Amino acid sequence: MGCLPSKYKSEHLISPPTQKHNIQQNSGSAIYNALPSKYEKHHVIKVYDGDTLTLQDKRRVRFLGIDCPELEEGQPFAKEAKEYATAKCLGKDVYFSFEPGADKTDKYGRLLAWIWIGQGAGYINVNEALVSQGLASVYAPGGKKLQNWDKLVELQKMARHNKRGKWKTFKDFKAFRTKNGKAFHKRDCKHLSKSKYPQTITASKATDQGLHPCRTCLPDL
Repeated sequence: MGCLPSKYKSEHLISPPTQKHNIQQNSGSAIYNALPSKYEKHHVIKVYDGDTLTLQDKRRVRFLGIDCPELEEGQPFAKEAKEYATAKCLGKDVYFSFEPGADKTDKYGRLLAWIWIGQGAGYINVNEALVSQGLASVYAPGGKKLQNWDKLVELQKMARHNKRGKWKTFKDFKAFRTKNGKAFHKRDCKHLSKSKYPQTITASKATDQGLHPCRTCLPDL
């Protein structure tokens, strides 16, 4: 179940998540040899886009820790992200794990979860896999650091260095951020209008630090 499409880079099996830490932090792989200690099993009937699913019970699920390009806005690699999620999840049983101590739903009522599927003798963390294929950016809702945040950032860095997915045509540029902001921007972004002295940072360094591109001024990154 959940065979990896040939056009995507394969992964290596790594140690299982532990009970204390659902996600291992020591490998560049999104495949594990066991599920987390706590999980739920559900059936997927629809893939809305790269990071949103609909379950058999009609509930909608938003992938935690990532942000895929938007289909409705025609953003680059939105179609590829949906194709990847579709190949992995549509019409299949998937496994959910939730972020310890965090809300299980967002303000829209969608479940917020880590999604797992069977892959050979192991399991793929689909959230991480989308990042590792260059089909999603790391994203922390509310700016809260997730349990496997460092792992996600490292996978994104590797995807950029290996020019996978949306990073294939990436060209570095000068960006800006506020002192405590979680996003990086263009200088004329409206979100910087009240910031007199925004900090300069290259886009590559910003992504390597886990900052996400502003959805307003950098929607296609």
